[in-house]
Amino acid sequence: MQRVPGGYLLSEQAMRDTVAGWTADRESVRVLRQGMDELRAEIAAQAEDTRRLVGDLKRELERERAAYNAKIRRAKGQGLLYGVLIGSIGIMIAK
Repeated sequence: MQRVPGGYLLSEQAMRDTVAGWTADRESVRVLRQGMDELRAEIAAQAEDTRRLVGDLKRELERERAAYNAKIRRAKGQGLLYGVLIGSIGIMIAK
């Protein structure tokens, strides 16, 4: 490397090596950006799958909850019916 007014002057080979290094660095950056873009796409796809699965689970839970509540209502109605019948029989026996 030679000192010249206002800076340094590299040999021709050193300049070629420097430019080759810059080119390699640019290629590395391009490959890394492409990899990042692919990862972002994969993350977005996974997020969409997760949202879909959570939605499916919520709908299934609502169906199960509705079926359970229907069973509870039927059981309460049957319990009330049996209570009325047993109460009526008790009143008839008591007379």
